[in-house]
Amino acid sequence: MFSQANIDHLFLRVLSEIDLFRHLDRSQAGALLSTATKSVFHTGEVVYHEGEEGESMYVVVQGAFEVYRVSNGEHAELAQVLPGEHFGEISLIANQPRSATVRALQPSVALRFTKTALLARPDVAAQVLKNMARMLARRLSSADDEIILHRNRAREAEAARERMELEMARSRSRVRRMG
Repeated sequence: MFSQANIDHLFLRVLSEIDLFRHLDRSQAGALLSTATKSVFHTGEVVYHEGEEGESMYVVVQGAFEVYRVSNGEHAELAQVLPGEHFGEISLIANQPRSATVRALQPSVALRFTKTALLARPDVAAQVLKNMARMLARRLSSADDEIILHRNRAREAEAARERMELEMARSRSRVRRMG
């Protein structure tokens, strides 16, 4: 738990730099921060694994974290989470197991908030959840853009393959006529 002196020092930084806590007043931010625990991670240390139950989320204070999945035996990075950003919120909102594994990319510090703490004050919970919804909507929109980009590239590659096959068929036809 954080002392009142630490809360006073952190609250301005939290309110000004972390989108998750936008529009919280000093009292609300103080109440929320007083429930946080400081978590320190070493390089390569796993915060949680995909499939585990999730009862907390993290806000990065220092360092960097990698969010990834293993798909078909391959390591697939989904995101890097930097100071001021957060991770672990999806399992809190969706009440489902962790959707990815998170590990520290360097020595890192994060504030850990439990679901109970986040929901303890309805006024704080409403604003934090509204902010989360806004941020998740931006992520979804970005993911949609990426899907469209990959679909377009796949279509272009398929069209190029078809043109190449057609050209090869024409070349074979010319060779047969000449031979």
